[in-house]
Amino acid sequence: MKPNPDLFFPQIFCFNSYPLATLRLRLTHGDFDPSTPSKAAETFRFASAVRISFPPRMKACLIFFLGIVTAGAAQPVAGPNGHRLIAIPAGLYSLGDATHPLNKPHKLETPGFFISDAETTNAQFAAFVKATGYQTIAEKNGWSLSSQEGAGEWEWSHVDGANWRHPFGPDGPAAEDLPDHPVTQICGEDARAYCRWIGGRLPALDEWETAARAGKNTPYPWGADFDPRLANTWNGHTHRHNTREDGFVLTAPVRSFPPNAWGLYDVVGNVFEYCEGHPPWMTREAAERRICGRGGSWWCSADSCDFHNLLAIGSMIRTAALPNQGFRVIFDKKPVETSR
Repeated sequence: MKPNPDLFFPQIFCFNSYPLATLRLRLTHGDFDPSTPSKAAETFRFASAVRISFPPRMKACLIFFLGIVTAGAAQPVAGPNGHRLIAIPAGLYSLGDATHPLNKPHKLETPGFFISDAETTNAQFAAFVKATGYQTIAEKNGWSLSSQEGAGEWEWSHVDGANWRHPFGPDGPAAEDLPDHPVTQICGEDARAYCRWIGGRLPALDEWETAARAGKNTPYPWGADFDPRLANTWNGHTHRHNTREDGFVLTAPVRSFPPNAWGLYDVVGNVFEYCEGHPPWMTREAAERRICGRGGSWWCSADSCDFHNLLAIGSMIRTAALPNQGFRVIFDKKPVETSR
């Protein structure tokens, strides 16, 4: 389906926090065929790239459009502490890829599980800290590593006072001012502590990949080729300058980009997501010292950290924290919705 250029609105609008770039659809033959979900999904993917949404006067049309696009995707259910959960059905899932140097084809058989549709946010982690008095390892240490625009490749600097409240140090943006951004500057043990408090856990590597791939066999949720406008990653050849194709430099609010086919947001980019377990190629010594993460982050680019896809598996020291590391929560059974 080729978009008709005379159908675009020139202004930016917002509807119920959906960061959609949508077309002004005329429900006539040739513009939009509501009986063909694949065409609707193609329209949605294209529209999401240009980031224009319907104005309020076309609300009814947009609701209809979203209903078609999300047909077949699991609808989120309410979980504890504001998490929206996606049910992953029981089944046998094909994972990995023959062309990947490390993540070779393999399968996961699962009885099913529930997984957060988005990465855990600053507001959600703040609620945990308020309820428990928990201190992260970075807070106890009094410093952490950080990096941002202007740094060299793989340049992570010691920053006093960097922690989840101030991921880039006391002079940088504060988490309390970014409640819907993913929490960062937490290590794997900090993430596990939150999961225990909420009654969940971190996903296993293969559980994460199952949910992130959503039944597809492509390296990205939208297809075989990377599109910098569809995920929050580093835009530019070096970290000296970000060219801002995706609209962000550091973290973005969760759910800022289109979800995958099952309704999970940010499975590529924004922040790495901690996972349990280790790939078969990792040595026992490394496995004892490191925790794995998947999906890449705002810091990843093809010229440095090429992990922003559904196949790569990264890792870091268990007790270390960075401003591009986060997590989402998984539940073996549907939890009871609570205020925590």
